[in-house]
Amino acid sequence: MPKRIIYSLIVVSCLCFGTGCNEDEFLTYEPEGSYTVNNFFQTELQVEGAVNGAYGNLRELYNNALWRTVEMRSDNTTFIPNPADRGSLAVEEIDYFVLTASSGIHGNIWGPGYRGVSEANYIINLIDRVPYDDEADRLAKKAEASFLRAFYYYVLTQTFGDVVKVTTIIESEEDATELLRKDRSPRAEAVTEIMIPDLEFAIANLPEEWRGVNQGRATKAAAQMLLAKVYFTDRNYAAALPLLESIQASGLYSIVEDYRGVFGPGNRDSEEVIFANQFSVAAGQGAGFFINWLPYQSAQAITQGIFVQPSSAGKNIPTQDLINAYENGDRRKAASIGSYDEDPADPDNALIPYSRKFVHVPVTQGGSDLNFPVFRYADVLLMKAEALLATQGGLPNEVFEIINLLRVRAGLQLYFPGNPNPALDISTEEDLRAALRRERRVELAFENHRWWDLMRYGNLQEVMTAHGAEQRMLQDYLDPFPEAYANIRTLFAIPFSEVERYGYRQNEGW
Repeated sequence: MPKRIIYSLIVVSCLCFGTGCNEDEFLTYEPEGSYTVNNFFQTELQVEGAVNGAYGNLRELYNNALWRTVEMRSDNTTFIPNPADRGSLAVEEIDYFVLTASSGIHGNIWGPGYRGVSEANYIINLIDRVPYDDEADRLAKKAEASFLRAFYYYVLTQTFGDVVKVTTIIESEEDATELLRKDRSPRAEAVTEIMIPDLEFAIANLPEEWRGVNQGRATKAAAQMLLAKVYFTDRNYAAALPLLESIQASGLYSIVEDYRGVFGPGNRDSEEVIFANQFSVAAGQGAGFFINWLPYQSAQAITQGIFVQPSSAGKNIPTQDLINAYENGDRRKAASIGSYDEDPADPDNALIPYSRKFVHVPVTQGGSDLNFPVFRYADVLLMKAEALLATQGGLPNEVFEIINLLRVRAGLQLYFPGNPNPALDISTEEDLRAALRRERRVELAFENHRWWDLMRYGNLQEVMTAHGAEQRMLQDYLDPFPEAYANIRTLFAIPFSEVERYGYRQNEGW
């Protein structure tokens, strides 16, 4: 996607959720130049710049926040503390479930989420005033903004449940006060009144693929995938299935042979990637999230890069439970998980596991040019298999075909009923469901799916309670923290500052 100016009227969000600004600061803001709500936008180029800017909050979420809340909060990854540096205490609190509502981590989702909603609202509400030579171009830009608004609401509802519904532009202090003082609306209203209509519009008006400089934008398949995930959250598998089948029938995507390559700098043209967050060192927007996932003081040795080593300890470190989920010989394990020897001269010291899925050398001080695959075709197939199993029951042949397609790439033997290897014999629907969930876990590890998958499965409390007990046995530094894993809450807290300022109802348990 080409880098464009992000216009000041768009950047200064009408909703200052989680940003530290207040109503007076926003409402006394004078936009640069002559642009106001009444005369902005005027040209197609201005709209394009605003649409490009609206993707930025998505990049912020994936670079900084979602891996903490969807992966590290789950049983997939954990945190190795550094006793000499307590600067990452908030991250430990996520992992150990001892956060408070006043922790800034809640705002790391709330802020970018609502800034993204606000920026999309500007585009959706003002684009019809702009003269376009080709009406299809206008509809495509409006569809991009609709996709992004739905995506931000998807993240917000997955994280916080009920949300503040905002679909209009705030033009006055009275408007702001009236809107922001309203309590949160039920999540179901955001789904039926905003997310589904936005995504249906996006599906109808986004192209199947973009060419040249437009690569990286949301496509029809990306909107179909997001809508399928919205339906999945409510276990409405029958509604999701046609969307997934449509992506498959398009013939635009496939499972590529090189699993590890899907996550490296060469993935920009991968046939497996449907939608990805774009990162560019040259544009000053290099990917650096994976550096935080490396063991303490290991970064230069692992990446062969020249960047400054983060001072805090390793985050998003694979748990032993995740490591054990990979079968012997699974190529995905070597592609996804590495081991660091902090003292090679000591033959008895333990190796430290780390996520290497996104570590592709060399890494420069500006980070990496890799893109983060938000939606990829393997996920489409796994979701289709889950939907088929949920709607048909029994042992559908196509579910076996999908699982085994991914297992072939991973270098593993196939599942089938009557397999003489008991570990691969699927004789009941429950056996097949367990196998599918295990495949999904190892296939999509570190890609921000696990917590939301557990929510959908309905076994989050059970899995995470067992995870906490195991972590207590494996991590002796948890001994001084009896409260760790004692209060596993499904949803995040509404940031305390927002509750205090606007009187929002807080989520249960906070």
